[in-house]
Amino acid sequence: MPEGSIEVVLKTLNDIMSHGVEIQLKILQTILPLLTNYNVHAESLAEALLLCFRLQDSRVVFVNNTAAATLRQLVIYIFEKVGDEDIAKQKSASESPAKATSEAQDQVDSTQDNEEQLGPCALDAYLLFQDLCLLTNSEQARFLNLGSISRTFGLELIESVLTNHFHLFKQHKEFASLLRERVCPLIIKNFSDKHDFPQTMRLMRVVYILIKQFHEILAIECEIFLSMLIKLLEPEGNSQWQRVLAMEIFRGICGDNSLMRRIYKAYDQQSTSTDIFGDMIIAIGRLSTEKPLLIGAGSFVQDNSEVSKPSHVSERDASENSVGGLSVSTSTMRIQCVDQLDKAEPPHIPETYLYYLSLICINSIADGLASYIFPIVSLSLHDQQRQAQEQTEGSDMAESIPRSTLSVFPNTNTLELSKTKEADDIALVTTMAESAWPGLLAAFSYFLGSNLDEELFHNVMRAYQNFTSVCGVLQLTIPRDAFLTSLCKNCLPVPHGGVPSGNSAVQDTTAPNITDKNMYCLRILLNVAQYLGGTLFDSWYLILETMQQAEHLLGIKLQRGGASGQKKLAGNFGSTAQPSAKSQSPLQNSAGRTNNGAIDYAGLASGSSHQEADVLALLASFKQLFDLSTHLDLPSFRSFSRSLCKLGAAGSGLPFNDGKGTTTTPFVKSLRHINKSDDKSFAIEKLRYVCLLNVDRIAAVDDGATVWDISVGYLIDTANHPAPSVRIRMQACDAISDIILAAMAHAEQNSMARQEETQMRVMNNLRELIQTHGNSLVEIQRMGLETLNKLLQTSGQSLSFGWGLIFEMIQGSIGTTSGKALVEPLLESSPTTAPNETGSQATPAGALKPPGLVRVAFPCLQLICTDFLSLLNASNLQLCIDTLAAFGYQTEDLNISLTSVGLLWNISDFIQQSLRDISNSPEVSSSANSGEGESVEADVITLLFPNPELSRKNLSGLWMLLLFKISTLCSDTRPEVRNGAIQTLLRTIHINAASLDMAAWRQCMWKILLPLLDEVKTASCRKVEEVPEPVNTGAFVMRNDSPSKQWDETHVLLYNGLAEVFQHFLLQLIVLHDYLEAWVFLMEHLETAALHSSPDVAIAALKGIQSMMKPPGTKDEATSNGSKSLTGEESELRLARLWETAWSIWERIGSAIVGRDAVIGDKREDYKSYGRPVTTNFTQETLTEYINVMHHLYPIIAGKFELKDLRAFLDVVHLVLIYDRSPVYRPDVDYLSPLQLSIHDALMMLNLNTIQGGPAAVLEQLTNQFLLAFEAHSSLYPNVDSPHPATLKPTYIALCKATMTRIVFLLDKFHQEKGIYADGVYAKILKSFGIAMRLRYKCPPSFKHVDDIPLWKTATTAFLDSIKYGISTIEAFEKDISDARFLEIWQELVVVCRGTMAPSLPIPIADMSLKSQALDEAFDLVFLHSMKTKVFARMGYHRVPAEVLAELVQTLDLAANLYVLSTPASLAPSPPTVPLATDTITKPNSASALENSQPKSSELKNISSLSASTLNEDAQLDIIQGLGIVLHSTRNTMVPVGRERFAFACLDILFDLSSDVSSDSQDRFGSGRVGGAKDTADRVRTADSSNGSTPAYSQSYTHSEQQLRSRTAFVITPVLVERCSALLNAYSADQALLGKCPFPRLRHQEISLVLQRLNDLRLVPGALASSKPHSQDTTQGN
Repeated sequence: MPEGSIEVVLKTLNDIMSHGVEIQLKILQTILPLLTNYNVHAESLAEALLLCFRLQDSRVVFVNNTAAATLRQLVIYIFEKVGDEDIAKQKSASESPAKATSEAQDQVDSTQDNEEQLGPCALDAYLLFQDLCLLTNSEQARFLNLGSISRTFGLELIESVLTNHFHLFKQHKEFASLLRERVCPLIIKNFSDKHDFPQTMRLMRVVYILIKQFHEILAIECEIFLSMLIKLLEPEGNSQWQRVLAMEIFRGICGDNSLMRRIYKAYDQQSTSTDIFGDMIIAIGRLSTEKPLLIGAGSFVQDNSEVSKPSHVSERDASENSVGGLSVSTSTMRIQCVDQLDKAEPPHIPETYLYYLSLICINSIADGLASYIFPIVSLSLHDQQRQAQEQTEGSDMAESIPRSTLSVFPNTNTLELSKTKEADDIALVTTMAESAWPGLLAAFSYFLGSNLDEELFHNVMRAYQNFTSVCGVLQLTIPRDAFLTSLCKNCLPVPHGGVPSGNSAVQDTTAPNITDKNMYCLRILLNVAQYLGGTLFDSWYLILETMQQAEHLLGIKLQRGGASGQKKLAGNFGSTAQPSAKSQSPLQNSAGRTNNGAIDYAGLASGSSHQEADVLALLASFKQLFDLSTHLDLPSFRSFSRSLCKLGAAGSGLPFNDGKGTTTTPFVKSLRHINKSDDKSFAIEKLRYVCLLNVDRIAAVDDGATVWDISVGYLIDTANHPAPSVRIRMQACDAISDIILAAMAHAEQNSMARQEETQMRVMNNLRELIQTHGNSLVEIQRMGLETLNKLLQTSGQSLSFGWGLIFEMIQGSIGTTSGKALVEPLLESSPTTAPNETGSQATPAGALKPPGLVRVAFPCLQLICTDFLSLLNASNLQLCIDTLAAFGYQTEDLNISLTSVGLLWNISDFIQQSLRDISNSPEVSSSANSGEGESVEADVITLLFPNPELSRKNLSGLWMLLLFKISTLCSDTRPEVRNGAIQTLLRTIHINAASLDMAAWRQCMWKILLPLLDEVKTASCRKVEEVPEPVNTGAFVMRNDSPSKQWDETHVLLYNGLAEVFQHFLLQLIVLHDYLEAWVFLMEHLETAALHSSPDVAIAALKGIQSMMKPPGTKDEATSNGSKSLTGEESELRLARLWETAWSIWERIGSAIVGRDAVIGDKREDYKSYGRPVTTNFTQETLTEYINVMHHLYPIIAGKFELKDLRAFLDVVHLVLIYDRSPVYRPDVDYLSPLQLSIHDALMMLNLNTIQGGPAAVLEQLTNQFLLAFEAHSSLYPNVDSPHPATLKPTYIALCKATMTRIVFLLDKFHQEKGIYADGVYAKILKSFGIAMRLRYKCPPSFKHVDDIPLWKTATTAFLDSIKYGISTIEAFEKDISDARFLEIWQELVVVCRGTMAPSLPIPIADMSLKSQALDEAFDLVFLHSMKTKVFARMGYHRVPAEVLAELVQTLDLAANLYVLSTPASLAPSPPTVPLATDTITKPNSASALENSQPKSSELKNISSLSASTLNEDAQLDIIQGLGIVLHSTRNTMVPVGRERFAFACLDILFDLSSDVSSDSQDRFGSGRVGGAKDTADRVRTADSSNGSTPAYSQSYTHSEQQLRSRTAFVITPVLVERCSALLNAYSADQALLGKCPFPRLRHQEISLVLQRLNDLRLVPGALASSKPHSQDTTQGN
């Protein structure tokens, strides 16, 4: 629509305005987009607005409301366009500054001629706002053709414009003039008239906007408005809702911190203006106190009478029914009055709402000041800290940097806020605080005494805290202290009775109860103290006294709360956590456990856990405040410490002069808590805690001297003065001790001069304290020792004298008994002991010391030995060693004895390090090498060192003395002590002996180590009359209290340690001329221990031998003086003697175990067993460790290991393996037992390449081990029906499986070793495997828990692997193997074939599943195939006897039977038990139980044949003699064999072995009936002769494969022909009988196979030359 049509549209809308409601609503809907989308100005705009105003006067509510909303939107939109116009004008001005101005407006006020011209939008807004003001004030409009509008609506539009576009009135002078000329007169005029609530409320809203946004340009007008508001607060002449509206406006003003500052600056700071800020505070405060009973004023003071009543609940008063109060729930309005624009009448206002608003205003004033000051202070503190760090960076005085943080004790003393950019505002806030604090304090105090709910109370306290902090930060001391004093009084309840007596027993029950409000005030007090701590100075006394009294009352509250609260109190309230650990005496511990004597723990009742948690949290905050004292600067910290001292003096009755006057009286005299005799001093405890936290400052000589003198001086005065109680004096003593020790520890960080000065000051104070008490009390002596210990902990490294006195004090705590025990061994063992040595060991008094001092004194010695050995000279070191030995012998505390032994280790390390330093020094290296080592004699141990210098000689003597002292403890009666001494001694030597020269080594060996063996053994054999029970000190209690068991553990430690030392320093040992004697000495002791001791000791001895069987390294840094003289050849020779001795001793031990004579070494007569016999029941663990020795020894002696040694080794090993006297055996079915595994590994370790005949010997041994499983099975299960042995014995099953693998490996590796075959070992192996193969399902089970392959299958596989190279190898050796051995091997093959292919033991087919049968038959087929290629193909060899070949053929023919025909009466006969099929070859002893005679062919035949009567009755029965084949006519029943495929395979092999594969066609010869194995053997010999061969045993020659096959075919072909003939004849006979009835499947398959193979058969020439004619004809005919 073109803009020119706008006027037409408006005129049309004006014309139809009266047509109805719907048209009027459409008009309003049209005007809004019309004015927002088109540029409508001036008269058109006025006309559009006029339409809306007229419609707004409609009586139809919908039209009225819609028109009003439309007007509001249009007014806002008009003023928004002014802003857009200003922005566009600024852009155009920046783009073209010289652009001409727009046309002048038609209507301009005469007073604005000199002002800037307004744009179209601005002019519209100007005229509109002017008319709104005129119409609201009931004047004639100038822009709008309108007579009047609703005054409330006009005020709403004015407020909307001022609220949303106040910036336009500040930017345009024209608009500002409207405020002054139109708005302000309107407000003043309407304020003077008495109007209703809606108009007044809207006027108030406009006034608030003018004050907030335009007080700077309307200063006088706003002053008038503020004065009018303050006047409205007065109760006279003003209704409640008017006062509420005024208070709500003040609420908004007070909540704006910036507005408050501007108002104060604009009026209060000006001398010509009214004190608006001050008058406002006074008026608000006066309003708050109008009706005290209404808000429950005074209830906070009265709530102590009911200790169980919550503070926020209305209290009961004696004179009135109820007490009022303020609460958020009852004293507030959901919507404040000034915001209720929809109300035509004043809403219901709670009676206390006015006072609630006054409270909010007071809080807002305080919070506003804080919200402005705190960020400035924080930023200034950051800058101050950064500058301080930059100035002190890299300097040594960095410790003097103020340790303030932003929220913890800010150092505002040096904060120069006047130099900040906000200095003027800070000064303004300061004057505001000075002006406001009296009124705020009065108001706060009044509200704190009123009945406020929890939320309001917390708000008041927060504002209270903020204003107090502001006063402190701004260094307004008087207001700050005034607020602190009021706050401290509110922290404590007012007593409801008289002053309680300090010694009254009912004080706890009559003491006022501290309320929840008191506790919250305490939290606020802590927050203020935390923030203002750096500025409080002497005001600390006020806070600390309040905390002291509050802590006492909190303890009583916990007592009343219940027993659980008192337990927590004892852990948190009474004993403050210390910043450093300290060892307390029993008295100190009891003091720490008791909190307050006034609290009766026995009579406590259950209480509220919530209250207890609050109390404990508050007490934790108390502690946190003292923790933060480290952030105080030095002057503030000095004041803080002085205040604590004054507080303690006031509580204990001491005069205290701090330079400013004597002790002051508590500010609340009625609450002064006088300590009773069993109370601890709050001030002393906190002073001690604070001093420990700030020890770095109080220990400083320059700056901290004043704090030290004040604090420590007060504590010493308290400890020395008779007025305080004993409890307080002991508490002061503890505090002094802790502070002194902490200061000494800190002094070490300073220079030497400052250290000395600090130490002197500390020592003087300590001496002053100790001398006061004297030595009459044991507790004083205990405290002295504890202080000595702590002194050493903190400053021991700085002590340079007095060590002798220190050792005398420490050793004096032991008594004469321990000293005597220490001296006697020295006098007995060393004749060179000085006469005065005993005097230095005994106590001067000659009497036993009081018990318990040993435990106190020993930590001092422990500390010296761990930290300060470098400060001791030779004499002091000797005293230290003696003192440690004395503590080791004392019997009062076992733990101390153990620790003493360990500390000797520290001294050894120090001595050795000193020796290394001397050796590395160039000045003494030459003198050390020149002959100082010569001065050390092997038979002398120095006990005194008069020369204090730490020379090489003195250090060596000290080290030997130390070893000697330790060795005297190795035979102590207490097992823990002697075991610890042995470990320490051996570790010391092991680590440090590498640096010893030859003389020192000899002395260490023959004076220290080796004598230990006899000493410990002698001590263990003594009769133990009584086993002393150690004192209940928490020491380790051994599991087995038997003395013999304890001595066994000692022997174990000793043997293991000595063996390790010998092995590690073997190169040093062989340098000694008596090296072999020392080696034999130790080895014989270990041999004795292995044979004559308990199992544990025997195992340890054998392990010791194992550790010794290790060759020394090639690059041993331990080689020192003497070892360098040995050449490499000489060293090897000496080492060889050691290993030779070890081998002979090992064989001797094994011989003694198994009860045989030794064959390698000499027999030993004297075992030094002290009467103990040789053990008869060696455990399996012992035997295992014995075998393990060889694992370590054999690699060393392998090069010299001969066949004699090997046979001795194998003999011992086998006897150990079958040792049957062990008490317990490990299961060995699934896995090897440890002993079996060790033996198996030992055999695998043997290097058989270097030993002639070694493989045969080892294989024979392995074969014997393989047979153990079957021998054990036959002995364990003599009756197969009862497989439950009485006792567990080894089964050797796992060993059997492992041995088979090893045998196969060795045969494969050494198959060219002639001795294996010539000595009969190979035949024995085949025989052993054959036993398992023949037993088949009767073998021992191969597993128990872990599934595994059956033994017979494993043996079959091993058998096949064994013959892989065996058959061809024995053929290659020819005459190198005797005929007897050759025959023996083939006889074993025959036995294996007969036992597996035609077994004598029945196969339990009925008990097996079809799957198992199929799997086993498949396995047998694989075996048969291997036998075909490896045995049957080679059995034609000329050295194979005819009888053996015949038996093999017979076995193969018997295995080819597919079925047996029998009568029904004889079906499935029960076969008898047949002995194992073995031969007559001599077996070893281990297989003797398996010896059985070879079953004859008739026995094999009886398994599957019928009875004799049945055979005689059958006329058609045909028996092939010697083959075991039984054929019947069809009227008998056919019984199939169990392995059908196996039988077919055997039949195929018969055909394969009979055929000639070298030619395509052969002549067929007739053959006659063959008559058994003997005839077969004759044919073999005939075939050999016809082929022109010499006798099989006369000469050796190589046969071709054809010759071997021909010889085999000559034997097999007649047998095959006879079988085929019998089968065909039986088939022909049965076919006539059956007629058309088909044959059974098995017979049909059999005859088909036979006919097919006969058709394809090509015989070897001459194979049937000796057969009978009918057989030949029959064969040819077929």
